[in-house]
Amino acid sequence: MILTELNFGCGRSLEKGELEDIAETYIASLFHAGQLCGEYFLTWIKGHLICHVLMAGLCADKTRYHSDWGKSNLKKVIKAFGRRPVWTIRDDEFPRRNIAWKAPTLHLFTHAFAWQPPLCRGDTGQSIPIFLLPLSFQGKDDLIRWQSEYHLYDRLWLNSGVLEIAAYKELVDPNSGLSAEGRELCAEIEKATGVPTYYFLMRFYAPSQGADDRRCPGCGKPWHIPQPQGAPYQQWPFRCEPCRLVSKAGVDINKRLAKIGQWRPNSQKPKPRLKGAHSSAA
Repeated sequence: MILTELNFGCGRSLEKGELEDIAETYIASLFHAGQLCGEYFLTWIKGHLICHVLMAGLCADKTRYHSDWGKSNLKKVIKAFGRRPVWTIRDDEFPRRNIAWKAPTLHLFTHAFAWQPPLCRGDTGQSIPIFLLPLSFQGKDDLIRWQSEYHLYDRLWLNSGVLEIAAYKELVDPNSGLSAEGRELCAEIEKATGVPTYYFLMRFYAPSQGADDRRCPGCGKPWHIPQPQGAPYQQWPFRCEPCRLVSKAGVDINKRLAKIGQWRPNSQKPKPRLKGAHSSAA
């Protein structure tokens, strides 16, 4: 991620609120395309509308990575401000090249406090800028929305409120609605890239004995396969090739809660939720 400043300029005859709306709609289009990530801050400095934001990678500002929606909103920005926004990298330590998606394996992994893109290389764990992936705009948008939903469930679990266990089930059950959608995204990414793409199943609670003997919750086969340092799966000692699932060992001994998300021979696989059903162009 690269801290960047967008200087939209001072605008023309419109009110500040109208100019901010135009700028924020354009910024939103860049988030949906995976060009930006994390949070952003919009301020007026010496009469110029300035946005500080995180670019997902080098060249994320280039128009060739814009969606049709982004290009349309860029035209509105130019009309309102009389120019294109000026992009300036403010980060002293930014990468000299982007992380490539061509890797031995790819893993879909995020958590409540992650600002970086959710797809990472299996060998190094480095996040890959979504705007570089050979996916359609809808595919990139689905990936961004899935990450937002994952963050919501992860925060609910961490807050330990009345929805704690319900949220935990979404995170650890391979057949939950959240996991089903994430696994479908993995399949689409693998089809587009040709790289084996795995879905990370979170695991916190563990039994007092036999944690390494637990079976893949997707098919019931053994899946504790430790890897040496630098191997394509070295982050995750639990892996199932057919199910494209990876996981880690639990850290909190709790026999009752350790059963959540474990292999159940008669478990029903729900259909993934219809993508875009909760989407909007905002």
